[in-house]
Amino acid sequence: MKCPGCGAVVEDGSDLCLECGEPMGDTPAARVARGERANVIRPPAELFQTPKPVVAPTKPDAPEVPPTAAKPVAKPPVKKKWREEEPEPRRCPGCGGKTLAVRCPGCGTKLVHDDD
Repeated sequence: MKCPGCGAVVEDGSDLCLECGEPMGDTPAARVARGERANVIRPPAELFQTPKPVVAPTKPDAPEVPPTAAKPVAKPPVKKKWREEEPEPRRCPGCGGKTLAVRCPGCGTKLVHDDD
């Protein structure tokens, strides 16, 4: 078979001429190369449009306040009621480990002495 565009020899059943790129026959690839798009299914254009933002309706009774006139309300500092300050851990003079216990868990040395 010969290419109608350049006259080169083309194998039977080829979609395109390998020399000049001319579409050959009526195959789907040849139709696409020619720009024919008869059997192409396209989604509706509405799917590709950006959605418009939804604006909440305002109450007619509420006065409109410009954003610069609104003053921020200062909140009081939050005080943690459920937790007291934790004491610093004690360092054991015998082994050097730190603990909050009355006796050192490493060596058993008494760390808190009662002066009664």
